[in-house]
Amino acid sequence: MGNIVEFKHLNAGYGRIQILNDLSFAVEEGQVYGVIGPNGSGKSTMLNALLGIIRPTSGAIWFDNIDITRTPPHMRCRMGIGRTFQIPRPFENMSVYENVLVAAVHGTGQSEKKAGYAAIEALKLTGLYEKRELQSGELPLLDRKRLEVARAIGTQPKLLLLDEVAAGLTDAEVKDMMKLVKSLKDSGYSIIWIEHIIQTMLGSTDRLMCMAEGSCVMEGDPEEVINSKTVQTLYLGVDDDE
Repeated sequence: MGNIVEFKHLNAGYGRIQILNDLSFAVEEGQVYGVIGPNGSGKSTMLNALLGIIRPTSGAIWFDNIDITRTPPHMRCRMGIGRTFQIPRPFENMSVYENVLVAAVHGTGQSEKKAGYAAIEALKLTGLYEKRELQSGELPLLDRKRLEVARAIGTQPKLLLLDEVAAGLTDAEVKDMMKLVKSLKDSGYSIIWIEHIIQTMLGSTDRLMCMAEGSCVMEGDPEEVINSKTVQTLYLGVDDDE
């Protein structure tokens, strides 16, 4: 399979503050690609650059064989890039179904009827179909996380960006989220998953990148990356001499 997304020597930041420094990596179609790194390493900035929220000062981003470096955010969404956010903020006074429908309508530009089909499929895939009529404000954290994923899926993406969807969950709930990610992969989604929980990165990703200071420090097989001395020292705080 070809690459669904590729960063080519990307430099980007906020104003005069440069965050991403010559960042290069590629995600193959159908992969779950994990991203780890210490706080401030540029992980969220990488997502913002991919989404078009910030514009790079140099370098390029290719998505599905198209250069999207200067493409507006709303067009990137309709081209097939969907994302979740670290802290779920659903419309609490709307039902679970209505939350996903809003995302589907505005994300795809389709009629409410067509978007409704996409919303139903997203709810079934994320295990929320039976709760579709509940007010989203009534949901526990795990289901709020599922709803965040469902809203992203409602936009009918080819590439799904998961931003710490397991954060704050219990060990049992983390396992449930890992099962959901596996089902998403099996359904054909390509995924970039940022997470601090090592269990998820070892158990659910095909490849793993460790970022630091806006660059790719190491990328490859998840176990090799996690067990490397560089990543152990940089990310996990393990002393080289131990």
